[in-house]
Amino acid sequence: MDDKFKIGNTLYLVIIFVLIIGLSLVVINSNYILKFLPKGTVFFANETSQVSRLSKDTIDHFGVDEYLVIYNEEDPSSIRMKDNISHTLTMMKKSVKETTLSNLPPSYNQYKNVIITFESISKLSNLSTLESYTAEGGKVFFAIRPEINNSLQNIYRKLGIYEVGDYINPEGMNLTSNVLIKQKNLEMKKDEISQNSSLQVGLVDKCSIYIKSLDNVPLLWDMPYKKGKFMVFNGTMLETKENRGLISGAISMLNEDFIYPILDMKMVFIDDFPAPVPEGINKDLYKEYQRDILSFYRDIWWPDILKSAAKYNVKYTGVVIQTYEDKVTPPFKNSEVQRNTFVQYGRELLKMGGEIGIHGYNHQSLMLDPNSVKDLGYNAWKTQRDMEAALNITENYVKKMFPTYEFKTYVPPSNRIDQVGETAVKNAIPSINVLASLYLADDSQYTTVTEFEKNDEYIYLPRITSGYEYSKQKKWAIVNAVTSIGVFNHFIHPDDILDIERSAGKNWTKLEKEYDHILSDVNQNYPWLESKTARDASTKLSNYLDSEVYIREEKERIVVSIDRFSNKMSFILRTKHKIGKLKNCTVHKVDDDIYFVEAKKATIEIGLVD
Repeated sequence: MDDKFKIGNTLYLVIIFVLIIGLSLVVINSNYILKFLPKGTVFFANETSQVSRLSKDTIDHFGVDEYLVIYNEEDPSSIRMKDNISHTLTMMKKSVKETTLSNLPPSYNQYKNVIITFESISKLSNLSTLESYTAEGGKVFFAIRPEINNSLQNIYRKLGIYEVGDYINPEGMNLTSNVLIKQKNLEMKKDEISQNSSLQVGLVDKCSIYIKSLDNVPLLWDMPYKKGKFMVFNGTMLETKENRGLISGAISMLNEDFIYPILDMKMVFIDDFPAPVPEGINKDLYKEYQRDILSFYRDIWWPDILKSAAKYNVKYTGVVIQTYEDKVTPPFKNSEVQRNTFVQYGRELLKMGGEIGIHGYNHQSLMLDPNSVKDLGYNAWKTQRDMEAALNITENYVKKMFPTYEFKTYVPPSNRIDQVGETAVKNAIPSINVLASLYLADDSQYTTVTEFEKNDEYIYLPRITSGYEYSKQKKWAIVNAVTSIGVFNHFIHPDDILDIERSAGKNWTKLEKEYDHILSDVNQNYPWLESKTARDASTKLSNYLDSEVYIREEKERIVVSIDRFSNKMSFILRTKHKIGKLKNCTVHKVDDDIYFVEAKKATIEIGLVD
């Protein structure tokens, strides 16, 4: 008997099959296969749209509701408030007229609302005309607490005030209504919101109070006056950008059956990703996870980030840097450090529906003035040509790994870029047309702060919040932006975990829970927000800015027509009516008396039932 082990033909076939499968997986997961993709292959689903136009007769049939904003041209605070309110209304696609105290109209009857942005009511030369306008059905919003003088004594009863005390700095804020969507009963301490000066007042029972201070001072209320209504914001904080949701919410509550369009977008950026990961061991990470830094990001951080994306429907936009060197003069060179790691993260980012954008060759802001980056410890660039050369190095580096990928998005390092830098980006990588910096100002005069806007070169898609920590200030910024423009735009840095200040001394277990809480809150409160990468969000923003919205309010319905309508448009509707028959739209209740409306065609109708 032959006891030698013999390998049968079947076993040989199994071994060969396993080897073929293994080799295939290696090739598929390698950078090499990317070189053989068809030239037209793309790694994203870019939004396309077919724009429809309204006829002139249709537009003329609607007319336009106009909002009058009155400001004191001699008061810088009034000018800032006027600008902030006007921009808020403009983004809501409302027609705004601004006028100074020296140029008041003889009548207010043509305006849907009149908004006062100064405290000296005595400067209103035609106060009786404003009262008559309100008595006949007009709506007036005092967007700043009035000054104590004889004019206030003449009107305060009509505003619902029966008692006036001193100026105070109230203790924070308690939303006794959903003036901010899904935020009824939200409480904010004094140091968690903008500085606010108010009047100590007593109100009559006819007033509807929407916001109080934590020490029970009324901060936002309205008071019916014959056929119309007065609304008062008893504070001074509406001149700042982070409070635009209060403006949108207050105006929508002042008016019955109020509808306005929103951008309806949810975005999360990962700055410095993919990028070189520090090598070695971080003692805190090693103590918690028994891994070096490279292994921690590969085995812990990135899987957690991907899990959050899947759990809360997020598409990440990662922005690349090639090196952390501070070199700003040529020659620049490609670095092959951690190339395989870069390919892995980039491939997985694209696989989950994300986007790769450009952060820069290194983390040096594209600024020429040394003073503009001195506080960061950065180097200023010498010339625009040097900026372009460095950007081209990074573009070529990524193109070697993803040959057919087209870059669309640029995020300036530390959110700073000057005009020369913007030109350099456009010259170096002409396909880039999205610039994403900050929406809210920080402590530096050099930070690039923009609106959601566009020009001939760029679509600006500013980020609103950042970081893993979930503070009350961060929540305030989020809910105001969602209420006013319907946008959540957040960014994180992978290496925040390695910095004791940026991580607030918290380990990844705690930070991951807080980050999860941010995304969970947004997903739970605003599930209608549409997840976007930067490139797709920019297309939607561009279409939104190009569109014009016309609204006609009838007894039993609201009719909306959209000029330059593209695929769909989203709206927020506030009404105490029940929703009736619908035409060309869907309507979903998202809060008490608040509905999310999605237009499917250029003209929609929403029936209203008592």
